[in-house]
Amino acid sequence: MKNSERLFQWFHDVWVSGNLDLVEPMFHPDLEVNGPLHGAIAIAADYREVVGTLGHIIHDLDLTLTHALDDGDLAAIRIQVRGYGRSEDFELHYSGQLIVRMQDGQIREFLSNFDYMTMFEQLGQLPPDCLPICMTGERLIWADET
Repeated sequence: MKNSERLFQWFHDVWVSGNLDLVEPMFHPDLEVNGPLHGAIAIAADYREVVGTLGHIIHDLDLTLTHALDDGDLAAIRIQVRGYGRSEDFELHYSGQLIVRMQDGQIREFLSNFDYMTMFEQLGQLPPDCLPICMTGERLIWADET
């Protein structure tokens, strides 16, 4: 099995099937994490926490592998994510990429970059068209809705 296939299967089993017992065996003890969650994830237990936390606000995920590349110990995959937020009113559709370097059958370097801005817009936690608004130089200001 190619590293990209193994990576997608692992990601699917953790995020869709909720099998968090697969996290630790896949992460190398000297794991290096980069991307938006850099600093939040240093060890496998941190990744379990992220999956558990996001699992409370997203559900019924369906993942589609759209691209896969393998080059020796490097693997890259692009995934389309579909699912729902807290209710069926919050339909999710966004994409992301995972790039890893494998060592001894485990992920040694992990770069995860998903379109979190779109995900949080679709969840209603950020205003629609947040990115284009920010690109104009305007600031987003949160108002108390009470």
